[in-house]
Amino acid sequence: MLTIPDRWGPCCLSEPRLPFLNLPGTSAQLGDPVQVAERLATLLPVRSCDTQERPSPARPFRCHTGGLRLGPLSLVAIWGPGLRGEVDGIAQASFILPYRGQGHFRLGRSSLRNLAGRTLLYLPPEPWRTSNDAMGGITIRLDPALIRQVGLTMAGPRAAPEAWQALATHPLVVELEQPSNPVRFERLYRLMLFIDGLLLRQGGVSDLLRLDDLLLRQIVEVLAPALLADRAAPDPEVSDCAIDALVDWIHAHCHEPISLSELEQRSHYSRRSLQYAFKARFGCGPMQYLRRQRLWLARRRLEDPGPECNVSSIASACGYLSLASFSRDFQRRFGTSPSNMLAQRRWSWKGK
Repeated sequence: MLTIPDRWGPCCLSEPRLPFLNLPGTSAQLGDPVQVAERLATLLPVRSCDTQERPSPARPFRCHTGGLRLGPLSLVAIWGPGLRGEVDGIAQASFILPYRGQGHFRLGRSSLRNLAGRTLLYLPPEPWRTSNDAMGGITIRLDPALIRQVGLTMAGPRAAPEAWQALATHPLVVELEQPSNPVRFERLYRLMLFIDGLLLRQGGVSDLLRLDDLLLRQIVEVLAPALLADRAAPDPEVSDCAIDALVDWIHAHCHEPISLSELEQRSHYSRRSLQYAFKARFGCGPMQYLRRQRLWLARRRLEDPGPECNVSSIASACGYLSLASFSRDFQRRFGTSPSNMLAQRRWSWKGK
């Protein structure tokens, strides 16, 4: 896993460490800036793209791109020589994580710098121009309304909508040296490496995991730690009725994709209040409680299996990435392995 040094330089990460560059079907090695523009245009509204330096036989143009769509998010990775270009704003914002080099951005009258290992950059949905001395990084495209929506949900009922609206509609450079930001940065990088590894190993991401929501929440934490930490007025006490209603909803929908943001939104409490309420009542957080219910769902399916049913398909249907972790959690919860339960059930049927 990636560990970010206290002061990492502009080229501390090599190309193989950059997520999303080697995904089958989306990764490409390109030898012309026109090809780069065409490739990026599938995920970014690129208007123009050109090299900073003219290629030569001694130094030919080489650029590596890749990307994916994750729920409402578009992620684009690029590694290559310095480029300059223009991007149309359309309706999406850009969250830009540089892995090497430094980029200069013009957004209306604003001029911003994005330095690898030192900053991250958020650009609202407006046209912008950029020039970079070396390309290496990830751009995440997203609807700015998601920043406001998820931020308000995480902050809870006392949050100020105007502050979150301002955050979503103004450019922002986030400094790594600000307190607690190195930890937030590293979580973000680790999550992207995890998603990349998952796609390379399994070829897809289960919707049940709602990794798009997890990534979006980490982006919000990087952009607005002060807004999330503002606890001028505490949440009202979490009522048993509110938790009962949320628990009933989890039981009815645990077979569907459920995100932590959705649970917070339905409860009308901040992430902290909801975590405290679940831990006080169930000894775990809301997402851990959801996993427990999915284990019960897996047990019911094992007790009444269809002809094509197997342990691997049930584990995947219940949101587990690994058959080993599913078997371990099932054994701890029910005192027997899922394979034993399935075998015993089918054996009892044969005896009838």
